[in-house]
Amino acid sequence: MVHQSTERRLAAVLAADVAEYTRLMEQDSVGTVAAWQRARDESIDPAVADYKGRIVKYTGDGFLVEFPTVQDAVECAIRLRDELETSSLRFRMGVSLGDIIDDGQDIHGEGVNIAARLEGLAEPGGLRISGMVFDSVRNRVDAQFVDLGEKEVKHVSQPVRVYALQTGAVPAPGSVPEPTAPSSTADATSIAVLPFKNLSNDPEQDFLSDGITEDLITTLSQVGQLSVSARNSAFAFQGKTAPMKEVGQTLNVDYVVSGSLRKSGDRIRVTAQLTDTRSETNLWAERFDRQIEDLFAVQDEIVLTIATALQVRLTEGEQAKLRYTTTDNVDAWALFTQGLSHFRTVSADTYRQARECFERALSYDPDSAQIHAMLACVLAIDGRFYWTKDRDATLSGAETHARQALELDPNNPDAWGALGYWHMCHCRLKDSVEAYSKAVDLAPRHADLRALFALALTFAERPEDAIREVRTAIKLNPLHPGWYGGILGHALRYGNHLEEAIETLADYHKRHAGFGLVDMVLTYADMDSWEEAQTSARALLEARPEFTIEAWALTQNCSDPDRLARDRASLEKAGLP
Repeated sequence: MVHQSTERRLAAVLAADVAEYTRLMEQDSVGTVAAWQRARDESIDPAVADYKGRIVKYTGDGFLVEFPTVQDAVECAIRLRDELETSSLRFRMGVSLGDIIDDGQDIHGEGVNIAARLEGLAEPGGLRISGMVFDSVRNRVDAQFVDLGEKEVKHVSQPVRVYALQTGAVPAPGSVPEPTAPSSTADATSIAVLPFKNLSNDPEQDFLSDGITEDLITTLSQVGQLSVSARNSAFAFQGKTAPMKEVGQTLNVDYVVSGSLRKSGDRIRVTAQLTDTRSETNLWAERFDRQIEDLFAVQDEIVLTIATALQVRLTEGEQAKLRYTTTDNVDAWALFTQGLSHFRTVSADTYRQARECFERALSYDPDSAQIHAMLACVLAIDGRFYWTKDRDATLSGAETHARQALELDPNNPDAWGALGYWHMCHCRLKDSVEAYSKAVDLAPRHADLRALFALALTFAERPEDAIREVRTAIKLNPLHPGWYGGILGHALRYGNHLEEAIETLADYHKRHAGFGLVDMVLTYADMDSWEEAQTSARALLEARPEFTIEAWALTQNCSDPDRLARDRASLEKAGLP
């Protein structure tokens, strides 16, 4: 007997069937079969192919389809509903987003169950979607959504929020997607993970304590009912002592996770506690004395305990994701976390160190999708800024590692982001925007990805979308790094919001001397304020004497060569070399 290997993944699922099929067959079996065949040949098969779906199976009176993105699934369902409206057959459809198990012949799991139950709740000719699908497409699909409330769904432990769709025009398949919006956090529990303290005498162990913090932030962010403060905002409290009420007010969170780590030989001691910032009371505290190789199990236990303490109801899919999955090799993990610490500071030297750490980490675990993804990010940025002797080889490496990460994990958002940055370096801006859209679709609260998505949108001459996207990133990460401001100022200038651009860029320069000044020169030039443009140019050369127009132009992945030519002329007129 041959056993098929199984694969578990997150997927968008469309389930559909023909209403009253048995009655129709009794009345006219030949006509019903012919109508069903026409629907398959003329509508269902072409629409699924256009929206990159995969028909898993046809049943006697229905079909099941898997899609790579939620937006594809919903838009395909809308098109099918509209096209089949004049048919003698009336279809009911349901779309869900959830974990599926693919055995090579069929798909199973919560995502399939919910899609089937949603289809059963629809009227003939109707379309129902789950709350998770609504959160993903609410600002991306031309439709009116009717909230039908929570429904008990057979074989699903928790009620599912259900929405009906009333639609207008549907974008053509392959069109550039609109920016996504993060899931609503109105009912979410807000939480921050503060940097764990290193209690070891060895400062090198800072990487371990920071790594635990990073992992907890990433893993807790997978829970739909939790709104987790971004890493940069939480790390603003590193090395500081502040009342929990103040932390809660600054980060706008109700709960805080804090803790410490001490390593001695091959043993570690991890402490963790959960605090209510409003009352400043500890809800839970625990100490773990384990072998170093048990570190990942400790992190899993902390996450699940936090979810339980906050009375968070986890779906089956979320339970599956609440496991540490970057690597199961401690040496690889230690190098990976060290690489992340270098990656947070953007410079040629820190990125060289980050690259070396990620490459060494892969030597311990060559099958880690996340390590491949982050190495791809480093190489793509290295290539864009020419921080490498062989740019072509570096960018080729970025693509190789991004695609290898996606082979290992097709739903890795950082890999999609790296691929988007790689496309941007080659001026394939539509491809860049589509890749970033996929990344943000998978990780809607990943502030850094949203900010970089805004950069791609700006270069693609979609400044208003870029402005909305980077402002969402800033909202998600209130204590954001300065480069968010650089991207916002850049987008504001492209959108002709010149006064606001100047204000934003001046703040960026104030936070990071010398940065933001190129766009300030260009913005003043756009305003025909040449005295201010020349003043900004002199400040730029004082802060960055190595600056040249030629080197700057190489980093501008501009879709409009006329704009780039005008900008070069403006910089030269302002007195820059």
